[in-house]
Amino acid sequence: MTTRATRAAHPVPGPIVSRRVVGTPGEVAAVVATLRHANRLVGMTLPAQMPHDDGRVWVTVRFIDRPRAARTTTPTRTGRRWPVVTAVAVPATTAVAVAGYLAVQLVTALIALLPLLAGGAFVLAVLALLLRRSGVCCPGLHCPGCNH
Repeated sequence: MTTRATRAAHPVPGPIVSRRVVGTPGEVAAVVATLRHANRLVGMTLPAQMPHDDGRVWVTVRFIDRPRAARTTTPTRTGRRWPVVTAVAVPATTAVAVAGYLAVQLVTALIALLPLLAGGAFVLAVLALLLRRSGVCCPGLHCPGCNH
């Protein structure tokens, strides 16, 4: 009868490290689940209660020690459109704001000057009535010919 040499189906890709994990049962279970999920867990002992009955347990786990891969960040796509939009939108918005401000100031100034303009128009109208020619020889106010 021949015996077959058994070998691991998957070679272990790194050194195997043995560590003791101490904590609450939930914390220890989380560490073991994380190692199992990452396919790094090789073996573990049964959980044992820590002395002094403080609710903590310890487990010795054996796992594959793989160096963490460097985090590769995908280059973000830098849009060239936004600087162009900003270069156009900011001056345009500023110009509209300045034009609106100047229009409001002009209207406010005209409203403030309205009584003065009305008074000036009234004075000019009275002067025009007084200085108008009333006849052929009379030039208007203080005419020497007709003693007007």
